[in-house]
Amino acid sequence: MSRTLAVSLYTKGQFESIRVTLVDTYAEVYAREAASDLFFSLERFEERLISHASAPGWRCAIGEVDGETVGYAYGAPLAASTRWWRGLTTPVDDELIREDGRRTLGLFEIMLRTPWRGQGIAHTIHNELVESGPEERVSLCVERAHPRVRVLYESWGYRQIGELLPFPDAPLYDAMILDRRPLPFRQ
Repeated sequence: MSRTLAVSLYTKGQFESIRVTLVDTYAEVYAREAASDLFFSLERFEERLISHASAPGWRCAIGEVDGETVGYAYGAPLAASTRWWRGLTTPVDDELIREDGRRTLGLFEIMLRTPWRGQGIAHTIHNELVESGPEERVSLCVERAHPRVRVLYESWGYRQIGELLPFPDAPLYDAMILDRRPLPFRQ
């Protein structure tokens, strides 16, 4: 029996064909949070999902093992008029949060079903999504209440730039950036 991870990429035009997979996976991964916090409810997720998937350049990477969905990541380039940075509670340099629709991939969601964690699968799915586009950097937000997840993202090369409250009823997040540009050669 093969236990090989296969990652498939999807674009905005294919959203409806994978919508149920995204919602069902979210429902499983966030079942506990959704039961106690309306922000994580399935209804609120579906609202965010529809909004995210309508963004120009939206794309999704879904990981499967033997035809079973194990997780996914999705995002889109941040538009010049993005609301992504509006909830920052930490002062940052304006140049750091300047967007033009091509500079930054906003990684809206990345999740992995529990049985598949700790095997490097999330990182593989992440990399497939990130490498499928030309953006020079990636930004994601991680709940402050989950420092171990933040440390994981730091091990992937992300750095924290500040704290962010995206919605009044949302938890506080750490905003993080991964620079994808090659490092300059130094003698």
